[in-house]
Amino acid sequence: MKELTKARTELTEEIITQLDEAGFSLSTQCDVRPSCFDMVARKGNRLLLVKILSNIDALTKEDAEALQLVANFFMATPLIVGKKTRKGELDPGVVYKRHGVSTIAPPSFQEMIAEERMPREYAQRGGRLVAIDGAKLREARLQHNMTTGELAECVQVSARAILAYEKDQMDISIDTAERLEEYLETDLMIPIDLLHGQEEKTLPQHGGPTDVLERRVNEFFARLGMKVLWTDRAPFHVAAKETGPPLISGIGSIRSWSLKKRMEILKSVSKVSESDAVIFVEEGQSEENVSDLPVIRQLELDNIDKPRELKKIIAERSGE
Repeated sequence: MKELTKARTELTEEIITQLDEAGFSLSTQCDVRPSCFDMVARKGNRLLLVKILSNIDALTKEDAEALQLVANFFMATPLIVGKKTRKGELDPGVVYKRHGVSTIAPPSFQEMIAEERMPREYAQRGGRLVAIDGAKLREARLQHNMTTGELAECVQVSARAILAYEKDQMDISIDTAERLEEYLETDLMIPIDLLHGQEEKTLPQHGGPTDVLERRVNEFFARLGMKVLWTDRAPFHVAAKETGPPLISGIGSIRSWSLKKRMEILKSVSKVSESDAVIFVEEGQSEENVSDLPVIRQLELDNIDKPRELKKIIAERSGE
């Protein structure tokens, strides 16, 4: 276990260095457990939620679903960076999937964030595949005055396969794609852009309001017409938004050790994700901010009727 922890620690330091050198702003490490991501990184309008694992088999289905949910809510890209599975090392330039989350090796991650060089291959049962530009393939074939059958014979596939490639109905092995590119003297392979075009998925939430205060906060956000995401696998308890970046919240007793531990992480995550952060507490008496985070007491919730009133209070009570 200590060896695994050491390997993950070293990998985390490597990824932090890569992100820093590539000009990303980074949150502090989200070392509360469980957490579906280890850090938040931003460069311009690119927001990443990164989970780092030496062995990607350690990622549970629950953490993967939570990571995708939070990423969707924040309009961010979820990524796993890891070195191996129980079957062996992850290869550079290849995108793997772990419970639906894109997963890459550290060299691929560095090429992507530093040089914007995207991987081309993805791992699938039965081998490595790539996507090619079918319309470009057809255009190149016609420029060479070839039938599908003639091209198929040259690259050792069936004419039916060539037709399927041209209609974007079938992905292709890396070897066949390279033969096509060499024979037709053109680039056909489409890089896998992991930083854009994330699909929105409907997944079960992990967590929800469990005590009186959390249910009260949930009712409060519903009354304000804000969309809410509860999670028990992130540094915050709940995120809520009307439009734009979410508001992230910690909930509980201001004397709670668990809530205090989350405060610095909440501040850091909110800064990098360009979100507001707030603490909801049950006490009738409390400071208006703690660790520079605005505090709203349960008794005040009935007096806040609109999202803009909430934003005004947060701005007024922010310690920064």
